[in-house]
Amino acid sequence: MIPISVCIITKNEAENLQRCLEALKPYPFEIVVTDTGSEDNSLETAGQFTDHVYEFAWINDFSAARNFCVSHATNDIILSLDTDEFLRPLDWNALQKALEEHPQSLGSIELFSYFDVGGETKKQVVRLTRLFDRRLYHFVNSIHEVLVPLGSMESSSYDAPVSVDHVGYQGSEEKLKEKAERDISMLSAEIVNDPENPYLHFQLGQSYMLMRDEENALPWFRKAMKLRPTPGADYTLVLLCNYAGILLDSKQAEEAANVLSYRDSFADTKDFLCLSGRIYLCLGQPLKALPEFVEALSAPKCIAADPRTPSYYIGLIYEMFGKRDIARTHYENCGAYPPAVEALKRLEYE
Repeated sequence: MIPISVCIITKNEAENLQRCLEALKPYPFEIVVTDTGSEDNSLETAGQFTDHVYEFAWINDFSAARNFCVSHATNDIILSLDTDEFLRPLDWNALQKALEEHPQSLGSIELFSYFDVGGETKKQVVRLTRLFDRRLYHFVNSIHEVLVPLGSMESSSYDAPVSVDHVGYQGSEEKLKEKAERDISMLSAEIVNDPENPYLHFQLGQSYMLMRDEENALPWFRKAMKLRPTPGADYTLVLLCNYAGILLDSKQAEEAANVLSYRDSFADTKDFLCLSGRIYLCLGQPLKALPEFVEALSAPKCIAADPRTPSYYIGLIYEMFGKRDIARTHYENCGAYPPAVEALKRLEYE
């Protein structure tokens, strides 16, 4: 067996920490917890699950805290989690096999992030590199830290069979605003030293999105786009969707069309195909929009798009062309999807 240490940094999140550690109990992980200055009972909570509990004086640097935590593990293979991330049921043998097959690569885990919009809970699914050999990689960046090689070797990654639920985007508006303002302060300092890094501009935009402040998020997304992030980066698809989504909502479809240059890279992703279809619709080109939504129906990848969205827009386009019966069929395929329900009412009374 390849031994694995789960390393967690925490501060004032005892309730989430309890849930995080409970999810790890069924598996033979070594658990290492580093507290960065809690005033609640986080230390006591951690002590119920592991003897490897340490304190780290906060220096406004998440990577420093993570690297400190990693240094206190007794195993070289590390799975890094946040306090608000809860491991889903895990196939231990599959994880062991993946580690054996990719000894020098970073393992990306599947992250299900939940957030509340208009009284409804939605989710976004992304992959983040969190599984690694500490002899080969370490964390950099004071915030929104990333793993990079310790030596001169090139980084590579694979999809690890690990999934977690992330609840960090849920909570009261006051709590989310406090978190966003902290992140904005730290990112603003980081970006002074690395102004050409699109990831930092993206994360600043995300921080404003956390406060539902799209007006201030857009300039940072725009700067990230101008720096041309690579399609293979973990965050690029989220950037494209958020950037173009804000522009479409504010009737700036011409600028939103900038994201279409990434189509070849995301032609298998429901979110991007729906986005490109919406762009073509807003540009008054429904014949270009229709095949995008048709392809989206069977696209194998999805990070956040509602699976009913393609059928709704296909119905809408057929309705635009006067094909009411075909439109009705697609609307009915959407079930209780609110826009489709409204469309069916519209067809009934016209």
